[in-house]
Amino acid sequence: MRRTLLVPIVALSLLAGCATVPKPAMCFAEAGPNARSFPAPDVWFALLLHGYDQDTGAAPRPAVDCAGAPVWWQDPVADECHEAGPDSLPLPPPEKLTEGDLVLETLQANRRLVWVITRRFTNGEALGPVALVETTEQGFRVDALGSLRAMPKNTKLRLEHVSGTDLLVAEGDACIAEGGEEVCRRHARILPLRRNRFFSESVSDKARACQGAAWFPLAREQLFELPNKLQRKFELTSTITFNANDISVQEQVQVSDSDPSQPNVAPRLYRRAQDVRTLVVAENALVGNKASLWSRMMEQQVRIGARIVPEKPIFAMPAKPPPAKEEAQAPAPAEPAKTPAEAAKTATTAAGKTVAPSKPTPAPEATAKQAGP
Repeated sequence: MRRTLLVPIVALSLLAGCATVPKPAMCFAEAGPNARSFPAPDVWFALLLHGYDQDTGAAPRPAVDCAGAPVWWQDPVADECHEAGPDSLPLPPPEKLTEGDLVLETLQANRRLVWVITRRFTNGEALGPVALVETTEQGFRVDALGSLRAMPKNTKLRLEHVSGTDLLVAEGDACIAEGGEEVCRRHARILPLRRNRFFSESVSDKARACQGAAWFPLAREQLFELPNKLQRKFELTSTITFNANDISVQEQVQVSDSDPSQPNVAPRLYRRAQDVRTLVVAENALVGNKASLWSRMMEQQVRIGARIVPEKPIFAMPAKPPPAKEEAQAPAPAEPAKTPAEAAKTATTAAGKTVAPSKPTPAPEATAKQAGP
């Protein structure tokens, strides 16, 4: 398979009434009939990653997509946004890519959404280039490209159309073992497609102040320790509906209290709350009418002095290897014992001066040594 990078060219027609110039592909790879019908994972890795080594299966570090852009992601942080993005640390990159690092979703017979995972995180998320790929008679053509960070387990990719804009929606599970069973909670990411790039836009208010990432947990839990030592648990369930003109996010939160000193007593329901949040797809931003119900309830707990109990990471950071031990140096050979007559002789100092000892030194251990220049 031959891989070709096409550079966009602006073409101006000198003839009036001619057809519109088609939008050029971002990347293209030639492929034979067998490769087009049954593409192996290496075909997608080589198509989306610039510098991918098909012989070793190694991705470039740092990862670069086929158009030459770095595979990069930045969620909003607490000091610049009403609600920060998910808290996690990047895990070491893999030595080589495998079939488990590839997510494919068929939209039509000749159109696919392709996501290649090049990095994973402690909260279960993964990062890599994502593309809208069309199969042609010559090979594979990338019509849209970007970076995606989402949950890679049981992932579903799809396109939604809102207010004249296509949106990439990525849903996946974060799973953790609780009480001997695997508990999974689903999350969604939304990336608008503008021109031929998928953008990781945050949700803003009408004044363009950041409300939070376009990251929507469909199920979520958070534990607080109250000043009276009780524990307060928040449980969120939410649904996302894509309409012709907007996006509707419905949130339901249940709150219960428990006493750690009485583990046999069932938690007591404290309150329930629900709200609907509306997002509008503007020309260059996702605009929300309010902050999420979840973030507003979290702020209330912090104001009353409750302490957040950190969530356990899904994947722990690997232990750092211990520092290499220095090789033990062999002890210096002992100097031969000197006779009292030899010890009485003058010793030469490092400065080259000759100093006479005040008196003979009878013990061999106290003899002067000759220092090199």
